[in-house]
Amino acid sequence: MKTKVIYSPQPDEPQESSAAHEYAKRISDLLISSSSGEANAIVVERLSLESVNVLTCPDSTQCIFIISCSADGSVDRMVRKIVRNLRNSTDDNAASENKPKVAIALLGHARCENSANQMKDTIFGNGRKFLNAVVGLLKAAASNNSKDELSSVENLEVQVELEGPDSPGGFDEWIKRIVQ
Repeated sequence: MKTKVIYSPQPDEPQESSAAHEYAKRISDLLISSSSGEANAIVVERLSLESVNVLTCPDSTQCIFIISCSADGSVDRMVRKIVRNLRNSTDDNAASENKPKVAIALLGHARCENSANQMKDTIFGNGRKFLNAVVGLLKAAASNNSKDELSSVENLEVQVELEGPDSPGGFDEWIKRIVQ
């Protein structure tokens, strides 16, 4: 199964040291260790305008987006641009033979439990807009192709500053569940 992992760091954050990049590499490592020699089927890349094309092209079967959401709710400008483009899109050519399996992880960066609980909607607000835009694109593709059913979109919201990826019920368990 071909897996594409697409990540977006926080605004103005160096990509190599971002939590999104680290989690993307972690997915790659988890998938490689759980599969037998399918390392060439895992692609990790930074979010770009072309990234959403993977949702309607026939050569990918699984796509995992990792979006870092700052404590104030800001996200990388590319996330906002894609949401705006998808919202304004009236592309009737979204039909695809592909039923992609899509997962979206929103990584929050609150630094205390109290802030994480009180500001949850603010922190994940722009990430949820991205999630809704992707779901809208997939629904449009499904309605344009009557034999296609809407694929499921798995999502996870996690505060990466407060819990590690290997915590019970956390990121690692989520990845293992969605790739099976």
